[in-house]
Amino acid sequence: MNTIHPDTLPFLRELATNNNREWFNAHKPHWLEIKESFEAFTQALIEEMEKEDDTLAGLTAKNSVYRIYRDTRFSADKTPYKTHVACFLSSWGPKNSGVPGYYFQLGCDEAYGLKGTCNLGGGIFMPTPEGLNAIRQEIFYCPDEFLAIRADPDYKKYFCTEFFTMKKLSRVPKGYPADWEYADLLKYKDYCTSHTMPDRMLGSPRLFDEVLRVWRASLPLNRFIQRALEETRNL
Repeated sequence: MNTIHPDTLPFLRELATNNNREWFNAHKPHWLEIKESFEAFTQALIEEMEKEDDTLAGLTAKNSVYRIYRDTRFSADKTPYKTHVACFLSSWGPKNSGVPGYYFQLGCDEAYGLKGTCNLGGGIFMPTPEGLNAIRQEIFYCPDEFLAIRADPDYKKYFCTEFFTMKKLSRVPKGYPADWEYADLLKYKDYCTSHTMPDRMLGSPRLFDEVLRVWRASLPLNRFIQRALEETRNL
């Protein structure tokens, strides 16, 4: 299925104002329809993207779509449900953390600081210290290639000049010259592309193709990161 359920956003908005188990259980059959639709949409995306990125081989929607249930153990917010749906197509395995991939989030909250109803992109979020150092080294050794990726018209069409990151260092990381021409590129702790899609696209039959266009615009960056991480994966 190449469309999402038309009630996805309305359901999530209602959930945002009725975030309790009683309401959710009463509306669970409808949620299961929405969930099934989103998983079918994700599966279709996987089948297209793995043709171009073989690190996604073997993924399924079942192990790429996040659960709607929140982990409240260490949170002051005890509401039981997320008010967004999301999938992550990760390199080298189901929902691997600290690896590059492709993210799609639809909903009415600001998960991880992402704003807007629909956010998507690629790159890597929360790499391991070893992985982050490997990416920085690859940028330092191959700056022209890295700059060319960001200068590509398809990349610039969807993504801003800054990467989405939870934190950016104020100083150049230890081990790199502070006066290096491109030193600012080494300060990120995440290297994520991020694109906010307008709400009008969510009900459009063009949504599926547009998600693929955004992800493909991030494909060269993902390949760069994948290459950087190959050595750390073999340790």
